Amino acid sequence: MPSTRVSRNHALLLSIAALLSAGCRSTVPALDPQPVAADDRILADVAWLADAQREGRATGTPGNDSAAAYIARRFGTLGLVPLTVDTARAECRVAVPPSECRTFLQPFVARGVELVHAGRPDGVRSQNVIALIPGSDPALRGQYLVVGAHYDHLGRSTAGAMDPEARSAIRNGADDNASGTAAVLELARRLAAAAPRRSVILAAFTGEELGLL
Repeated sequence: MPSTRVSRNHALLLSIAALLSAGCRSTVPALDPQPVAADDRILADVAWLADAQREGRATGTPGNDSAAAYIARRFGTLGLVPLTVDTARAECRVAVPPSECRTFLQPFVARGVELVHAGRPDGVRSQNVIALIPGSDPALRGQYLVVGAHYDHLGRSTAGAMDPEARSAIRNGADDNASGTAAVLELARRLAAAAPRRSVILAAFTGEELGLL
């Protein structure tokens, strides 16, 4: 991604952060005074997600799973609150699961027309990545703002690709939507540092390329 694109993305993030803060707080907190550092974080996230090792992050693939784990680790490092109960563990299938049963991964089976055409009528297992920043105002924390982006991309599929002649080549998806996911991670960092009055849910969705699943 060229440096000019990164600078524009950082300016956009500043604007979005200011709008979110204005809508959730009585005063707007000071934003990061070091845009170069923020640019470096955003660029690093885009580069990791769009790296060829992820093979385009198609839903239901190891590259997609790796991207989900990466986002979950970032949410954990920021101290965000996981919302999903890991029911795959027997000890978590109780009326009041312990805190260690909470996870950022929200598993589901993706099913849709695109998968049927690809010979997968039973769907594929995948996961959204969901986290919470509780609101700081007891009177308003029951209201929620959702900040989200989809982290999946086409992988090696030609369905919807702008270069179908490339056949099974990797579609890296830097701007569709690794850049949006990087924006969510940066906004998560900023909002976690000064919790808004209302609660914020950070959501990295998969299955978008399969028909907005």
